[in-house]
Amino acid sequence: MGTVIREVPSIKRPKKRRRWIIVTITIIMIIVIAIMGISYYVTNALIHPARHPVATNPGAVGLPYQNISFNSREGHLKLNGWVIKAKNPTHKWIILSHGYTENRLIWPDVDSGKPGLKFMKFLNQAGFNVVTFDFRNSGSSEGKTTTVGYYEKQDLLGAIDKVKNLDHHAEIGLIGWSQGAATSLMAAPKDPSVKLVVADSPFTNLKKYLETNLPHWSHLPSFPFTPIILDFWAPILSGLDPNAVSPINAVKHFNGPILLIHSTADEAIPISNSRSIYNKYKTSKSIDLKTFDQASHTESFLLFPDRYEKTLLNFFIKNSFTP
Repeated sequence: MGTVIREVPSIKRPKKRRRWIIVTITIIMIIVIAIMGISYYVTNALIHPARHPVATNPGAVGLPYQNISFNSREGHLKLNGWVIKAKNPTHKWIILSHGYTENRLIWPDVDSGKPGLKFMKFLNQAGFNVVTFDFRNSGSSEGKTTTVGYYEKQDLLGAIDKVKNLDHHAEIGLIGWSQGAATSLMAAPKDPSVKLVVADSPFTNLKKYLETNLPHWSHLPSFPFTPIILDFWAPILSGLDPNAVSPINAVKHFNGPILLIHSTADEAIPISNSRSIYNKYKTSKSIDLKTFDQASHTESFLLFPDRYEKTLLNFFIKNSFTP
């Protein structure tokens, strides 16, 4: 009889399968950790942008001015700015609100801030008192976090309080760009001394805007980074609730006239944002939309200063907001 040789079952396959499972899980964990780490790093950079120093002052264009300091309405932060009084006494005041990463010079990167100073001179020569200031974490103001309007609204309300302390009969107009435009629209309903708003290049709702446009600022693909940044890291690192930053909803509670300005060439905050605000309220509010061509984000004044100034003066005259 021949010898029967029985094959011993192999135990290598289960070990090999387990090894592949462990490797796969490890790779997935590394990818997840990398995504979370990159998202954290970018979120941290977005809410802590580098400051632009305030490199000049209104004296550079022949404007007498005073340095001012005041607290955000919530009372925790000291903010700094300038007041430029009109030559003839008036109770008409205009408060300027700068955009994300900028400062009280409005366009600090352009010709060392001279366009912003020229804009202030235009308003001053038109007879207005002008206040311009640095939001938190900007210029020389206190604060370490930027929230694109969420807490900045309290800063602007603090500026309004400062103006009312300087002039108990103050009538205030707000002019803002980008973040400052959104913040102006949100702050206006909170104080009856605000009579009108000019909002240059606002967004409608921060979360809705960033869900589509965050890659413009983060330089990361929308998936998977945008939801992680918006819904996870931003609230943890800054307390920011993007959905609560909603100029389009705030306008409902403001009864004064509003002028929206936007460039059709704006790629950072598309003109569809201003059009959405305008279309929602055009039959129920005193609201107008003026468009400019060719200009990049918030730069309509830089390309078309004469037309921009005329647009503002016509708006002020139309609404009896003149010194």
